[in-house]
Amino acid sequence: MLDSKFWEKYFEVYDVLNLLIPYQELLDTISGKLDIEKGERVLDAGCGTGNLAIKMKKKGAEVVGLDYCKEALEMFRKKDPNAKLVLTDLTKKIPFPDNYFDKIACNNVLYTIPRDKQLATLKEFHRVLKPGGKIVLANIKKGWNPFKIYTEGVKKNFKQEGISRTFYKITRMVVPTIRILYYNRFIQKESEYYLFEFDEQKEKLQQAGFSKISLTTLTYANQGVLNSAYKKL
Repeated sequence: MLDSKFWEKYFEVYDVLNLLIPYQELLDTISGKLDIEKGERVLDAGCGTGNLAIKMKKKGAEVVGLDYCKEALEMFRKKDPNAKLVLTDLTKKIPFPDNYFDKIACNNVLYTIPRDKQLATLKEFHRVLKPGGKIVLANIKKGWNPFKIYTEGVKKNFKQEGISRTFYKITRMVVPTIRILYYNRFIQKESEYYLFEFDEQKEKLQQAGFSKISLTTLTYANQGVLNSAYKKL
């Protein structure tokens, strides 16, 4: 399994994704589907460097970011010194009481958990979510191609910002993009990681006890799948 040193190097260049429109759209979709109301307590499970959490906080949420990579949380803290962060492992019990969070977001994290532990993690999400609370879960899917995320990003950037601004972005992105694509090769080869078939994420949410599970939709330049669901009242 890829260790914390790998993820430290990965997160050093991860924020280059903020320049990509498909990544921006993914974060907007997740935060939008959560239907955040001001003052709600939201868990960002596997928050990484905090991009999604910061977006949700701007919507008025009281966000708690949880991750097992200390270096990623340190990068998050530099962006938001007041962030509420917890260093923990999602394969273990989440260190919060039952029915604690109004909403949960989990973006491109569950696939890094071994297949035999994914259901237990989802059950932990179910446990800490309040009755009537909502979860939005997104993951890259089986057969994903990271190059398509970048090529789609460049195409959309040309349409939205023109040639000169796109070229400027590309020059900023070249080195970190090469590094992140290099690290993605290791992620794709990691035997303990398990990417979902199209509707498999939906099925796991149902097995974990969630209800009103949305139809599976493609996201992230069609390289990921997304579902929302609720905990029964």
